[in-house]
Amino acid sequence: MRWATAFSLCVLAACGTGSDPGRAPVVTWYAAPDRLDTAALARTCTEAADGAYRIEVRQLPADVTERHALLVRRLLAKDDGIDLLSLDTAFTAELAAARFLAPVPSTLTSELSDDIAPAALAAATYRDELVVAPWWLDPQVLWYRGNTAERAGLDTTKPISWDDLIAGAQRLGVTVQVEDRDGSGLAEWVNALVTGSGGTLVDGTGRGATVGLDSDAGRTAASVVELYDEAKVGPGPSTDALTGFAAANGGFLVASSSVIADPALVAIAADVKAAPYPVIADDSIAPLAGIGLAVPASASDPARSFDAVSCLTSPDVLRVVMTTARHSASRQSTYRDPAVKTAVTDASLVRRAVATGRTVPGTPYWSLVRAAIDETWLPVTDVTQDLTPEQSQTAARTAIEGKLS
Repeated sequence: MRWATAFSLCVLAACGTGSDPGRAPVVTWYAAPDRLDTAALARTCTEAADGAYRIEVRQLPADVTERHALLVRRLLAKDDGIDLLSLDTAFTAELAAARFLAPVPSTLTSELSDDIAPAALAAATYRDELVVAPWWLDPQVLWYRGNTAERAGLDTTKPISWDDLIAGAQRLGVTVQVEDRDGSGLAEWVNALVTGSGGTLVDGTGRGATVGLDSDAGRTAASVVELYDEAKVGPGPSTDALTGFAAANGGFLVASSSVIADPALVAIAADVKAAPYPVIADDSIAPLAGIGLAVPASASDPARSFDAVSCLTSPDVLRVVMTTARHSASRQSTYRDPAVKTAVTDASLVRRAVATGRTVPGTPYWSLVRAAIDETWLPVTDVTQDLTPEQSQTAARTAIEGKLS
């Protein structure tokens, strides 16, 4: 109620207070680069705190490997200069297992768990304990331009297979771009293809976890990548995917549901539509990835940081998250907000994708597995269903076991 009252009196980043925020204690928030205006959200919650603290934003590296390395290095050193952290869902298990995260106060557990999408809650949980505040979790969908899908012979009211998508794009001479926003795109694609084939890429959280790449599902995944490359419909996961989609020969884009808010798509946004993520079997299983809000164990004042978390996960802030950056809020009631209903026209598609999608495996060794996949599935021109799954299995298994390759 305190936050609801504060927000009812305060328009985003534009209200005043009798207190001097310049003299308030600082909550330093490390956030990954994103279309979301975290600085504006920080100002809003600083105003709502009414002098109790002020939030200052620092940017984490855009590249996933650099971001991971910086966080591990600073948290391992018990750096008290990070009070609040925008944490990739893929990192949650690792940082929780290393005890780098402050426990979520029992007084906040219900507030941060109730009304949360099951997938988002699972991504914020490690060994049955909530370790991160769920914030947003985006599914990937299939974007297409104008009547491209119809001209390619694809019925968007039914599941679209990778085979049909690739064949249709090849006939039209248009591309199928695959988004790689930060260097994690290939591993997310491989995980989605394995999962969509009925397999599990990594099962278990310990050194003895089962790796499912050298399997029928792994070989099916590799066959899709092989077909994609042979059809010459795109370069594979790329940081230039949005630019490629907006180009004259752009037809399809496999990407996050929030990319429609990206400046790279402004010129074509009015002509872009979304369909469920492509299938291998019968059901669409979209890759899910997002951000939770975490408080490091070494934070200077964890209680103050969690107070900021309460503000940033409030309904008013989540409304801004969805209506501006188009991220899929973890709190399900956000979708019922009138402003969200107006701004997010494909909300029902997104909700279904979140409900049926999958995040990457919740293993503390995911960053090592991701590196092993990059090592064995790049370049995509070399991927074969006969060799790649076995090679990738060996590399991932070696990484999880902690052995030298």
